[in-house]
Amino acid sequence: MKLIRLHIENFGTLQNFDLSFTDGLNVLYQQNGWGKSTLAVFIKAMLYGLPATTRRSLDENERKKYAPWQGGAFGGNLEFSCQSGSYRIERFFGAKESGDSFALYDLSTNKPSNAFSAALGEELFGIDADGFERSTYLSQRALDTGRENNSISAKLGDLLDDVGDIGSYDTAMEALDKRRRHYVMTGNRGAIAEMEQARVEKQSELERCQRVRDAMNAQEQELQDLSEQIDALQKTAAQARERLQKASLARERAAHLERRSHMQSELNRLQALWQENDTFFHGEVPSEQTLEQSRALYGQIRKESVRLETLSGQTANAEELNRLHATYDTNAEALLCSVTQKNTELTQVEEKHRTLLAAKDDDALSERFPNGAPTQQQIDRAFTALQNADGLQRSLNSFKEPVKKRSHLTWIGLVTLLLGAVLALIGWFVLSVASAPVLPIFGITTALVGAVLLTVGRTRSAALQKKAAALRAKKQEWQSRREAELGLVREMLVRYGYSADTNASRALTELSLLANQYRAGQQKRARIQEQLALTDRRREELVESIRRAFLRFSVTLPIRNDYRPDIERVRRELALLERLEKEAAARENACRGIEAELNGMKDRLLLFLKKYDPVGRMRAGECLDCISERLAERARLSREIAEKENALKTFVAEKQLDGLAKAPEPEDLDRLQAEERAVMEKLESAQRRHTLLKSGIDRLSLDADRIPDLEAELEQMKEQIDEARANAATVASTAKLLEEAKTALSTRYLDGMQESFHGFLEELVGKEAPDALMDTSFEVRLREGGQTRTMESFSRGWRDAVQFCVRLSLSNALYPDGEPPFLLLDDPFVNLDDRRLSAARSLLDRLAQTHQILYLVCHRDRV
Repeated sequence: MKLIRLHIENFGTLQNFDLSFTDGLNVLYQQNGWGKSTLAVFIKAMLYGLPATTRRSLDENERKKYAPWQGGAFGGNLEFSCQSGSYRIERFFGAKESGDSFALYDLSTNKPSNAFSAALGEELFGIDADGFERSTYLSQRALDTGRENNSISAKLGDLLDDVGDIGSYDTAMEALDKRRRHYVMTGNRGAIAEMEQARVEKQSELERCQRVRDAMNAQEQELQDLSEQIDALQKTAAQARERLQKASLARERAAHLERRSHMQSELNRLQALWQENDTFFHGEVPSEQTLEQSRALYGQIRKESVRLETLSGQTANAEELNRLHATYDTNAEALLCSVTQKNTELTQVEEKHRTLLAAKDDDALSERFPNGAPTQQQIDRAFTALQNADGLQRSLNSFKEPVKKRSHLTWIGLVTLLLGAVLALIGWFVLSVASAPVLPIFGITTALVGAVLLTVGRTRSAALQKKAAALRAKKQEWQSRREAELGLVREMLVRYGYSADTNASRALTELSLLANQYRAGQQKRARIQEQLALTDRRREELVESIRRAFLRFSVTLPIRNDYRPDIERVRRELALLERLEKEAAARENACRGIEAELNGMKDRLLLFLKKYDPVGRMRAGECLDCISERLAERARLSREIAEKENALKTFVAEKQLDGLAKAPEPEDLDRLQAEERAVMEKLESAQRRHTLLKSGIDRLSLDADRIPDLEAELEQMKEQIDEARANAATVASTAKLLEEAKTALSTRYLDGMQESFHGFLEELVGKEAPDALMDTSFEVRLREGGQTRTMESFSRGWRDAVQFCVRLSLSNALYPDGEPPFLLLDDPFVNLDDRRLSAARSLLDRLAQTHQILYLVCHRDRV
């Protein structure tokens, strides 16, 4: 495969960058920070894309590290050729892998191609991105020998169709190691150690349960003795309860007799109260309905009394009625109608007065001409001045400045004079040489003619200048006269409110029109003034007449333009007078009816109350309340007496107290209760102990019953441990056999790589190259002084040289046949000394004969 050209739109620090490639060695020399490593990563990204990862470190997250610093589209294109043709890759990347785009075009047709998919690098080289970076992409980063690449191993072992087999080996080894670590781990860990520990714990549990069984047997014997003690205490307690019951029955009988005596006393008290209540009613107890009717009658009497008092006490209306009678006589209504008509006329006169004032004041021209408008003669004079200025302006516009201020003869004469002088001088010089007088004579004649022409020209030029001066004076006179005429017009316009730059003709026309309107308005205002004087006299007459009329109502009014509020007030008072007169008549009739009805109701109520208050010591309301309380008390006493009698009979019957006058003396109840409590405390203590022993035995029996199961579990655990040890041995044997198979497969390509590596190493370091051993993981060990050492024992320069040779041998081994791939070298010779660097450059020149090489370098010495 060969690279043709690339274009980077935006990738890291690189922007809008183009690069073309040639066959053989392509050297790109740039300073540190230019973006050489970025360019190398771009080529790899075009072939393999950018991996998706969530790592935060920029060194481990290329998508985040090489996102454009300046923004814009993230990606570009790469053109290449291979055995199947020439193509262009276009890749652009997003913030996530889902935002990536890939396109492939055939350069022979410029049409989209499906020769390769987005996994172009793997399809082209047969290895993944990690394998590409560990082979043909030689960067400054050291080869990680601590891990293998499955795709490289598969390609070297001719297993490209079964790459998964190599992965299956790793998976199998990982599964076997995981299973081995499941059984056995360092530090006495793993499933076998856990099972051993569980067996020890189970044995301890069995021994504990056996000790619990012995303790349970001892507690069962103690429980049997305690049960016999409880039976004896229960018998003693039963005897004590029997004696206590007899003593309690005797004491209860005495309490019942005492309660019967108390209930009889309460019944006698209630019967005495009943007798007193019966005396109050004198044998005539009113019904609830009769009492309620009397109460309703009493309420009606109070309501009517309040009503009568209210009607009789309305003195405010009477005072108002007297005041109105004193103010208004019988002719008040007619006088009010006359005043209303005069007030209507007054408002009309006032409205006419306001209209005339508005017409008088509605004259904007008075404000426009506060000092008077211009006369028609002044306006005509201004128009005449404006016309004169326009005529002068036309004359100025037609004036032409004289073009010729100097005669052409002046220039012709001057030139002829000079020419004649020159010819005369030349002729004089020739005459002195050749004795030929013709030329001097011609020169003198020409000079004389030129002098004559110069004199005539100067005379004519003076005449032309004089004529031009006269014309300029006349033009200046016309300008002065025009400015004077225009100044007269502007002065007049400014005096009447126009600006100096206003169009004079239009302004004069407008001023003439406004002046005529102003004079017409002056005549109109004179007529309005006469009408205003007439309306003022009529208004004074109407106001005086209305004020005299209101004096009849004892009201003095100020001078106003409208008396409608005062008229309305008088009209309201007349209406109030009429209403109060009607109300007074109606109130007097109502009072007489209420008094008659009230007397009848009082007689009926008094007839009822005299039955229970003959001498009238209580008021009617107090007497009704007393009757109501007595009736309620009578009902309550009747109910309580019946309840007490029934309760007494029931109590005597229930307690069998008929004919019993006194109960027998009971035994000492307190002593019997103390004896019973002592026995019960002993019994309760024994029962609590019995319960504790029983629950303890039940709890211990749970552990004791587990002994057979624990013995069986211990036997089963022993069998499981033996089986786990056998499985661990099987896993170890399987891993060993699988490792041997993997080693046999890897040795198929190791000899060829070892030989290629030695060739490159000798070419790079010369005859000083030590013996080197490469394992199947591409890890190299050098043999020095009879001892094999790892690369960490050698200098950085030695390690870089060895790593470079390892990658070249790996690249040769990956592609032994067909077209060789390109090599991408990102400054791999940083730590080489001068001699090895020279050998490396020679090696590159040789490789460039068969490979296309892109060599990125930042130091000129390594170019």
